[in-house]
Amino acid sequence: MENRIFVLSGHLGEGRLGHALAQAYAGAAQKGGAQVRVMNLNAMQFDPALRSGDYKGDQPLEPDVVSFQENLRWCTHWALIYPLWWGGMPGPMQGLLDRALLPGFAFGMEEGNDLPISLLSGRSARVIITSDMRGNEYEELYDRAHDTVMSRHILSFIGIKEQSFTMFSPTYLSTPEERAGWLAEVEQFGELDARVRQAALV
Repeated sequence: MENRIFVLSGHLGEGRLGHALAQAYAGAAQKGGAQVRVMNLNAMQFDPALRSGDYKGDQPLEPDVVSFQENLRWCTHWALIYPLWWGGMPGPMQGLLDRALLPGFAFGMEEGNDLPISLLSGRSARVIITSDMRGNEYEELYDRAHDTVMSRHILSFIGIKEQSFTMFSPTYLSTPEERAGWLAEVEQFGELDARVRQAALV
């Protein structure tokens, strides 16, 4: 079975560090032998609001949301690269997950069972976050709160149990040398994920 990696670049704007990290990761993963697909949140067109306020509405899925679902279903490993904004992910990225991780696709309910059934199990995920906050502040003042939300309330909820988290910070104080080091580290992640995951699938 081939290793298939889906990279989501979740930064907005052009020429951002997150996009460079995503490109570095994707390129290294391809060199490592994985099939790779990349989506850039900034280039996607969709309504980020779940207009019904629940999952009972009939809101059509835009082509980019359908493509996102197809890539997530296709992949064996999901790499998410995005900035930390107000203690969480950018609003449009949250909206993308609201619109895409729907019942029947990401999770389901079984009669007589109060707990949801995860429908995207069998995958792994790597989360790479950039932030202006220092790492020790994120740890000591905020208990890595967003990591908990992403890990337990999103990834584990839909069945992705094998996870890793990395934060590069503080970006606003970083030197060109530090950013080059981050890019090199992300390349190592991409190559490692391609090879380790491939070995697990054999």
